[in-house]
Parts: sequence; structure tokens; C-alpha cells
Amino acid sequence: MSINFISNLPPNAKLWVAKAIAGLIIADGVVSDQELAILRESISFLENMDQVNEIVNMVKSKQKPILEVLKTERKLSCSILMSLAMVALTDDKLSGYETEYFSYIAGKLGFESSYAHLVIKWGKDYIRLNQQKKKLLQYGEKLPPIYINY
Repeated sequence: MSINFISNLPPNAKLWVAKAIAGLIIADGVVSDQELAILRESISFLENMDQVNEIVNMVKSKQKPILEVLKTERKLSCSILMSLAMVALTDDKLSGYETEYFSYIAGKLGFESSYAHLVIKWGKDYIRLNQQKKKLLQYGEKLPPIYINY
């Protein structure tokens, strides 16, 4: 998953998103290689090495970051939350701890938990539809062409 949208954020939002990602990937107590790759990508947008080290140390010690309120345009807040949903769903499962932390994140963006649940549902549907798309593409590639003239 690419999170290049971070590169266009102001510095305070870059840091906030990187911390939110760190919190999401440690929320269930298990950090996968895919999640670490996403974390590496997110902290690569940070210019301050002290901030990078702080986030890395939080992940190593499995200490969830405390996030401040992030006030941005609503459309940007929605995009951030949707991107974070995809991070949360990286390992195809969502624990209660991850769901709780995701709702916490949503609250820091100014959304109620009901909206957070809608975004998670959207993320699950998106992943399911993407998997179906891949299967259809694989199946279609194997079919011989049959051209019909009308």
C-alpha cells in the first residue's frame, strides 16, 4: 500500500499521520512485515530525525502514541481516515484493540465512532472487491479470445 499522500501534507500533519500509523500497527500487539514497511514509508516523509527516532522507539516499546487533535479541511480529514483504515486492515484482520485505536484516531480528526465504523466497513468492502477484481483479471487472462461479428 502506498501512502504517498503524506508527502503533500503540512509538517505537523505528516508527523500526526506517522504517529497514528505507529499506533495502529502496535494496537494489536503484533507487528507484521507489511506494517513495518508502511511505517518506514510514513516516517520517510519526516525531516526531523528526533521525531523519527521517537516514533521508532514507541513501536519498539509498543507504546501507542497520544495524538493531539488535528484540525484540517474535512475532505482531507476523510482522506486521512480512509488511508489509515487501509493501514489498519493491512493484515486482513482487525482486532478489538485496533478498532478502539482507530475510533480514537477518528475522534482526533473530529469524527464520531459511528463514522469510524463506516470507514472500516468501507475498507473491508474495498479489499474484498479488489480481491474479486484480481480473480476476475486472472480468469479473464486465461480465456481464449472469441470475437463475435454481429
